[in-house]
Amino acid sequence: MSIVGEICEKAINAGSLSGTSGIPFVEACRLYLAHCDIPEHEQPSFYCRLSEALFHRGRHEDAVESARIAFDLQPRTEAVTSLCAWVFSNCGRHEEAAAAYERLLEIRSHWAEGHRHASGSFAVVGRVDRAIFHGGRASDLDPNSFEFAFHAACLLEAAGRYQDAIGYFTRAAAVEPDDSSVLRRISAAKLALGEKGEAVAFALRAVSIAPRDLLNARHATELLLRTERFDEAAQIILAAVDTHSQDDVAFRLLSATQIQRGRTGDALDAIDRALASAPDMAGYHSHRGEPVRSGLAVCPTATKARQSDDRPQPNHGTRSGLN
Repeated sequence: MSIVGEICEKAINAGSLSGTSGIPFVEACRLYLAHCDIPEHEQPSFYCRLSEALFHRGRHEDAVESARIAFDLQPRTEAVTSLCAWVFSNCGRHEEAAAAYERLLEIRSHWAEGHRHASGSFAVVGRVDRAIFHGGRASDLDPNSFEFAFHAACLLEAAGRYQDAIGYFTRAAAVEPDDSSVLRRISAAKLALGEKGEAVAFALRAVSIAPRDLLNARHATELLLRTERFDEAAQIILAAVDTHSQDDVAFRLLSATQIQRGRTGDALDAIDRALASAPDMAGYHSHRGEPVRSGLAVCPTATKARQSDDRPQPNHGTRSGLN
């Protein structure tokens, strides 16, 4: 163990013995380090090492407090700022993490991953403009990163900036052309812009790449219904319910499709299957009671579908330690 590590371990031991004296843990560690006559310029490194050691021992609140001390002592040193940003992020202090990452990016402005980290932290605390700025910057610095492009695109899509989102989704699709979810998102963005023809084209490309994907099938079926391409819609949604026999949304879409094809009996069978899986859905009961007149009534949409797995998340990174 290095000298820094040894002193920090002793400081932690001192903090652990502070309970009977009523002195807060980190304050006890601080008092111990003060008695070690550590040169002022070296103190931030000690607090960084202390913070990391406490984090790995599960003492996250104390780790954050130690990181704050280090950051206040020396906020413009790369090693210190990097450690603090990592601790803040992994301990859920995303506002502080974002500030630390931005400070770090003043030192390393072309660090693509740092911009991605900052974007994730800003997104978590709801500072959308800053999240979009850093997300876009990360992708622009590393255009071959699918994750960076997809992250930026999702942020822009969520903010209603569909044209900009399409640009980053297109970049992501160029990196991983076999990822059908990206084509589906482009389709949804095109639809939001009123470009129905393009929206359908991308939806069908997504289905062709991943024909068993349920979200692709739902989305394409809904668009084909909107554009009155009922037989194509039937072909896709029939394949979907054959594979996903318990999905109520797919059966609701199948029912709407069969009504438009003049197959009322099949439509009733489909809505009964939907109700069997989701008996509490009031809209399904309304549809069942008056199927012919409610053929294209509002149904759970696939274009804004339950895609929580696609939403941007903070990227905490990894940490190997300060020696």
